[in-house]
Amino acid sequence: MNRMIWLKTISIFLCFNVMFIILGLRFKEAPGDKYDVTLHEVVKTLKQYHVSPQEINDSLSAKIFTDYLERMDGERNIFIQSDILRFNEYKFSLDDELNGETIRFFYIVKDTYKKRVTELQNESPAWFKNPAVYTTNSTEYYYPINKNHPATISERTARWKSKVKYHELEKYAELKEVRDLSTVDSVKLRSDITLEVEARASTETIIKKVISQYNTQYTDDELFSMYVNSFVNRMDPHSDYFLPVEKRSWNESLSGKFYGIGAQIGEENGFLKLSVISVGGPAWRSGEVEAGDLILKVGQGDEKPVDVAGFSIPDGVKLIRGVDKTVVSLTLKKADGTVKVVKLIREELKIEETFARSNILNYKDKKYGIINLPKFYTSFGDEHGRSCSDDVAKELERLKSNNVDGVIVDLRNNGGGSLQEVVNMVGLFIPQGPVVQVKGKTGRPGVYFDRDGKTTYDGPLMVMVNEFSASASEIFAAAIQDYRRGLIIGSGTYGKGTVQRPYNMNATIKGPDLADNDTNGAPVDLGSIHITMQKYYRINGSSVQMKGVVPDIRLNGYYESYKVKEKDEETALPWDELSKLQYTTWQNIPDLVTMQKRFSSTIDTANVFATFDENSKWLAAQNDLPKSISESAYKQQVKMIRDKSTFNRNLMRLPEDLDVYGIYDSPQVKDSAQVDKIKIDRNNRITNYYKRDHYLQITADLLTEWLKTRPLMSSTNN
Repeated sequence: MNRMIWLKTISIFLCFNVMFIILGLRFKEAPGDKYDVTLHEVVKTLKQYHVSPQEINDSLSAKIFTDYLERMDGERNIFIQSDILRFNEYKFSLDDELNGETIRFFYIVKDTYKKRVTELQNESPAWFKNPAVYTTNSTEYYYPINKNHPATISERTARWKSKVKYHELEKYAELKEVRDLSTVDSVKLRSDITLEVEARASTETIIKKVISQYNTQYTDDELFSMYVNSFVNRMDPHSDYFLPVEKRSWNESLSGKFYGIGAQIGEENGFLKLSVISVGGPAWRSGEVEAGDLILKVGQGDEKPVDVAGFSIPDGVKLIRGVDKTVVSLTLKKADGTVKVVKLIREELKIEETFARSNILNYKDKKYGIINLPKFYTSFGDEHGRSCSDDVAKELERLKSNNVDGVIVDLRNNGGGSLQEVVNMVGLFIPQGPVVQVKGKTGRPGVYFDRDGKTTYDGPLMVMVNEFSASASEIFAAAIQDYRRGLIIGSGTYGKGTVQRPYNMNATIKGPDLADNDTNGAPVDLGSIHITMQKYYRINGSSVQMKGVVPDIRLNGYYESYKVKEKDEETALPWDELSKLQYTTWQNIPDLVTMQKRFSSTIDTANVFATFDENSKWLAAQNDLPKSISESAYKQQVKMIRDKSTFNRNLMRLPEDLDVYGIYDSPQVKDSAQVDKIKIDRNNRITNYYKRDHYLQITADLLTEWLKTRPLMSSTNN
């Protein structure tokens, strides 16, 4: 599992509700091209603002060198050893480039990369000419991660052939399994030879697409972004450089809104496909766009369109979304084979999965409200935009009107968001007091307070977390735990105790490729950099950095045995602590020892979670092991993985439905009586998941036990 990609897809960062500092930099005599300017400004900004900047020297240069090559060729099957020897000349000079010299290393690596990928494209058709043979006693293995780069082109080819053969084996075994389980004669009678041909053709399509993406997906700008982040991520895992288009996607994920055409994008045989058209959106209203249309090209306004064959879904989405009221043109291949160009005007749409929503659980003789919050969202600079604290306050009022006996806040897989929003949200559950401490480069701590003196909800509270609950989620869980305001249930959280602030970088640069005879230069958006400027601390003085929040009742998470947490990051900042603050705790929380005994003696009588943890550790260990290219060995390994994985997932899914129902608003399309079926489907998916959620049942059991012994509310100073 690529942990860094998952962390960036779900948007783990904290933003201050303060004015963004815009670096309006003007370069009258640029020392080099746009990449030079960008890299040097990133370095300057990090030196000035990062909470703990590293010294830029030969040691750091060597780490950046290794990291960039790892990003470019992690499986070590593109470059060969002679390439690495050539690159080694720059291993200890990248610090000079960072400190102001013209970039050279990036261009050498990029050009070599493009050359090697072209070689792979040219030779790949030969890999699929002959049928694959899988012997029972084969000693051939496919290595997902190789220790060294291949010495020769021939050795590299051998590695790719092993990869191809293993993926063919995967597909071949899958097709044989389908055949053996089928009751349809046309499927049951298919020969092994026919299945091998189909498996080989399917693998050829996939492998060619993968290699093609190395060229089409990774533009020069994206390869440069990887190079810059090889440096930026050495400061810490959450400082990042973003290209302009990536900056927009990041802002969209935080605000819960974007500007697009109202369609879901899928993939089919290497092409992007319009899989669902949202009722009421620009695509739907045009009458010219249909689900199933293949997207051949995407253009911005009247600009030349980009061929998107082989693009990944995220990269295609980046091109289709954009600025409000701007035009995007889609070259579509219709189901009848015709090709049509459709121009659509982008408009504001909502990422409904981002927003808070509520369910009610009838459990035994009690009624519990469940608030699902995927992210601590806000709309910077938009006074009419949505914020999670306002939405959660509305959900709490709605739950109270339904006379719930307790509330469960579900922060599982919530990667964070706005710092001010989490402070506001804690304030919904306490009258007033400190929520979180922060400390920056100066070393002087500051405190964020809830000062309104009001409590929106003062009843029993449970907070569900897991290993992917990070950042703002950890601030919320830690504050609720420190105030003894509720119980924290789940696996240990991620352990991100740092705060990032975004900086936009713009420059006016002169140059033949940038200004076109404009003697004053052309304005260029250099992207943005999110810098770790502070660390945050609990009100009890401890940091969650590296350690996370330890739940009151611990339930192993599905991926907890995998290396997915902050402590597994090489460049993570260290744990430390501040002084404890004065705050007032609640006293209506049941005795934790009693609750833990209740869990082990009554709820987890079969010691389910110990078995779950043991299986998870075994599954995690399988990821990077060599894969045997023997049909019998493959089938045996797949069966073991499938059995343990299915067993674990079944442990966390209930055999019968809980009594859960949603209390969502009926979603209507603006100016239309039609119901937005997409939104209803999203709501129903959450409700249906909760119906079989073992973690939810355990949380409800503990909440029921709490209510049996719940004392009158009281508080004391701490």
